[in-house]
Amino acid sequence: MHSGLRSRPVGRPGARWLVAAGLALAIVAACQPSAPPGFDGTQPPDGGASGGAGPSVVVPDGSGLVAGKPIVATDGGTVTVTGLGAGKSDAFDLPAGSATMVITPCGVVSPFVTLYDGKDNKVALTVDPKTTIRNLAGGSYYLDMSANPKCVWSVSLSPS
Repeated sequence: MHSGLRSRPVGRPGARWLVAAGLALAIVAACQPSAPPGFDGTQPPDGGASGGAGPSVVVPDGSGLVAGKPIVATDGGTVTVTGLGAGKSDAFDLPAGSATMVITPCGVVSPFVTLYDGKDNKVALTVDPKTTIRNLAGGSYYLDMSANPKCVWSVSLSPS
């Protein structure tokens, strides 16, 4: 006899929840800057040259840098932002069009770089050593960096 009621499916009732929780945890973990145990974020004495090909931007040794206070320098159309640890840069100008962003990492660990426009709209988020950012409106921008506390990093933005 059929009562018209549906019975609960047999099997693993929490499997969907477990998969969803695992996926959410993986996404959160992927968004957090991390380093291997014992790594302090400093560049090796050879400047990382033995680690393979990378950007050609030279990062200073960190002397004169204050944690959380990146320095912005402009040379022609290229903007270079250099800092120690996490921090938000002062505003700088970029022309409309495209720009190439080159990140010089801390040894093997690349900081998370977020580019914002002058109205606090997120324009780009990357950890890639080289990225082309397209469709820039032009105007005022700034960088927000997420990096290990002893990480000396540099980001170069050049119109392309």
